[in-house]
Amino acid sequence: MFCTKCGNQLPDKAVFCTKCGAPQKKDIQQSVNSQSSQQNGNPLNVQQYRNDAGNQGTAVGAYPLQQPSGDIHLLINGGAQIQNAGMHTQQPPPVNPGFQPFPPGGNQGMFIPPEPEKKGSKGIVAVLIILTVIILALCGVLLYFIFSGDKSSTASSSEADSFSDSDPEEDTGASVRTTASGKKTKPITGTTAVPASQPKTQPTTAKPAGYAGIQQLAADKQPLHINYVSSDVSDYPLVKVYFTAEDNQGKTVMLSSPTAGIKETVSGGKEAEREIKSVKQLKGREGVSFDLVADKSGSMGYDLPMMQNIMSQFVDALDYQSGDKAELIAFDSYVMYMCTHTNDPQLLKNGINNMSAYGQTALYDALLEAVLNSGAQQGARCVIAFTDGDDCASTHTADEVIKRANELSVPIFIIGTVSSYDDYNRIAVNTGGQYWNINNISDMHQILDQIYEKEKDMYCIEYMSDSKEEPKKERKIIIAVADETYGGISEMQFTPTEARRQQSHNSRYELITGDVDWAEANAECIKRGGHLITISSDAEMQKASEMAEAAGLSYIWIGGYTSVRGSTAYGHWITGENFDYQKWYPGEPSRDDLDGTPEMYLMLWKVDDKGWTWNDQREGLFKDEKIARIFKGKTGYICEYES
Repeated sequence: MFCTKCGNQLPDKAVFCTKCGAPQKKDIQQSVNSQSSQQNGNPLNVQQYRNDAGNQGTAVGAYPLQQPSGDIHLLINGGAQIQNAGMHTQQPPPVNPGFQPFPPGGNQGMFIPPEPEKKGSKGIVAVLIILTVIILALCGVLLYFIFSGDKSSTASSSEADSFSDSDPEEDTGASVRTTASGKKTKPITGTTAVPASQPKTQPTTAKPAGYAGIQQLAADKQPLHINYVSSDVSDYPLVKVYFTAEDNQGKTVMLSSPTAGIKETVSGGKEAEREIKSVKQLKGREGVSFDLVADKSGSMGYDLPMMQNIMSQFVDALDYQSGDKAELIAFDSYVMYMCTHTNDPQLLKNGINNMSAYGQTALYDALLEAVLNSGAQQGARCVIAFTDGDDCASTHTADEVIKRANELSVPIFIIGTVSSYDDYNRIAVNTGGQYWNINNISDMHQILDQIYEKEKDMYCIEYMSDSKEEPKKERKIIIAVADETYGGISEMQFTPTEARRQQSHNSRYELITGDVDWAEANAECIKRGGHLITISSDAEMQKASEMAEAAGLSYIWIGGYTSVRGSTAYGHWITGENFDYQKWYPGEPSRDDLDGTPEMYLMLWKVDDKGWTWNDQREGLFKDEKIARIFKGKTGYICEYES
């Protein structure tokens, strides 16, 4: 052991120093007894050591302890190295020269190093510093976005002002496309999207509200070209506008959860923002009405089977679940309904298979009939026609077809295998459709698929107009559409069309008296929401006969035709129903009258004691005064309503 005052080495258990005479503490000797510590297997308890040595309240400091293999490091009396019973002590750092090992009134002979700073205090300070840095950084980021937002808002406001103040008729270099009914689609160049090569802002999760917000959003996206196709005000004041959405290359753009805004001016009134009800792509959500027009003239004899096969595949592939439907009109020298509008593919295929090659080409008459029927349908609609020759039998012209198609917003697509197709191309281009000239009829399959995809890729925007205005008034709308990637703004002028609404009827059949030809009777039944009666059973035959008897009539138009296949005349219904039940007058159908005039329209008549039977009758009964005397006052027709 060593003296606690002068450091002189002393015998074990010495009570006083042999050199300076200072008394020695027994507990210190015991505290450094390495043999006792090693036997207990416990490290030196520094805190206990402090309590024992510091009787006057002064704690004894210690440097970090290391205890490899049970060794203990202890600092005593200024750091003298002690080696006892396997213990090793280590010199502390040099002591300050002014250090007083024996402070007055202190523990004589005990080395008391300065109290080290507590580690807990340093940790708290470090955490506070880190939190302060983080808070300052967040404040800086927040201020950056606030100032950046102010600049963007200012720039967008300037653009909006220039858009609102611009004259819509001013020549800005933008292309103006005139479509159906003289409708004009013009991009608004003051706020059109920036080119795709320029940097874009990241998409925002919150959709802007109102037209102004959509306008600002659209102006900062990749360019979107919006083209008017048609409109529908059947449920006015709800207005439906159908449009295509394309990129700079003219390719259809698939918008992801698009949002839109509309400002509308009705017939020269004040511009007003309208409430948007929905913006959606038709595919899988809404149907399209297709009016198919097929050439069955005599020159189609060889190609007709292939055309029938391709058309059957097309009607089989329509999406009836989402609302698709179709009508088939055929033409030779005359126009014939092979199947009225339906969502039953079997009826359509019956109509397709009932076609036979005969006569000349009356394409324009067939197109006009199809346009009138298509324009009366709700929602998106179009006419698709095929012909293998030049029109040579129509009573109507190409210009008449274009005019009516524009008035009713009906695009016309024509597929032809003709050498001279200028008029066909003119009809298609001026109604918003397209013309294809093909060398092989087998190419018709691919083109039909293209037309179908084009129609189903359209979008429909629904908005609420002014209920006080007339539905069919001309109107101008400015529409802004945007999604996460694309944005566009376009001005459209159009006169809405009101589709035919399904009328309610007290009974399935309605007899109407009138000295009219078959075509007029058929058109009136279609207008009323039905078609000329088709008689497919004894029960229907009896019902129609009783209605005619009760009205005092002898001649009733019914919904069928006769055609010629080879040298044989046969009948078919305009609905595509099977023509199994028949009640012909003896010697009928003749397909030609006694004077050689073609006969093709079915009539229910009673001319003798044979009772009520069927006959095929000529067109224009009331144009010839001699023939008209037979039928005047005795003619009518029966309309049939399916629902």
